[in-house]
Amino acid sequence: MYAMLAAFLMGLFTMTSSAAPVTVERTEGNLTLAASVSKRAFAPGEPVGIHFTVRNAAAGTLGVMFTSGQRFDVIVRRSRGDEVWRWSHDKAFIQIIQTATLLPQEALSFSVSWDQRDFQGRRVDPGTYDLIAVFMGRLNDKASIALPPIGITIAGK
Repeated sequence: MYAMLAAFLMGLFTMTSSAAPVTVERTEGNLTLAASVSKRAFAPGEPVGIHFTVRNAAAGTLGVMFTSGQRFDVIVRRSRGDEVWRWSHDKAFIQIIQTATLLPQEALSFSVSWDQRDFQGRRVDPGTYDLIAVFMGRLNDKASIALPPIGITIAGK
């Protein structure tokens, strides 16, 4: 009886922990970057929402230069490293140099949804994937800033 109860509780814990939001962060100069997904495991075909925030952590204003209209990107890779999807893949961006001025604690926020399809529009296989948020702003001679990957699982059918 205790073994059954322990197994039930362990299963409940596993379901609860996979449903918790997952966030990764990185600090680069005076920028604090964070990316998150609502949970670690997704059903086949379930949209995967990615939220990305870039905040000015400095006491003063901060200028961030962009070399095009693209402000961010999101890359999805299989666990073995091959890229299966990129948010910007089928988009065109204005070619203009702009500087965004962020006040202290001001943030830029971006949200995208991945429909679990690859570059050819085919549904991806169940398994583990890494989501990588990339900020395209130029800061201190860095052309872009990538966050650590967020590992997710697409459940089997």
